[in-house]
Amino acid sequence: MDDTILIRKTLEKELVYVRETEKDPTNSPYILQWSLQEHKRALTDNPNILHLLVLEKASNKPVGYVLINGLEDEHDSIEIKRIAFSEKGKGYGRKMLQLIKKWAFTEKKANRLWLEVIDKNYRAMSLYQTEGFKIEGLQRDAIKINNSYQSIYIMSMLSREYK
Repeated sequence: MDDTILIRKTLEKELVYVRETEKDPTNSPYILQWSLQEHKRALTDNPNILHLLVLEKASNKPVGYVLINGLEDEHDSIEIKRIAFSEKGKGYGRKMLQLIKKWAFTEKKANRLWLEVIDKNYRAMSLYQTEGFKIEGLQRDAIKINNSYQSIYIMSMLSREYK
């Protein structure tokens, strides 16, 4: 049992925190920005998406959020769609990733857990690699963030690699 963080479904009133975290200058170069409506739809209208808040367990204070996509994927492939933290350097991201991997492979019986990461997001890439994710490929200039084209790596872990 983990003693540092708690992960639970995001409440609509917490979307203000989520949007502030997305817009933070340490996060905004690396993630797409969603409107408040897009976040609300993810909370209520799409059974394929989980919108989760990461809380520091001791204080019950939000420290980040994560979006999971593919809950109904017929190929048993779950995507970590977005990760953003307001508190960095405290191990919360690593612990969240470990809990998501455990959930995906043991509870959801996923065959594959995958994500996309901006090629210049060295901190995140290092974390994913040390947690067992493998680079599958690079999509060059695939998305536009802040009016600049960004290349993204696709990274994944298979259930047999998790075990």
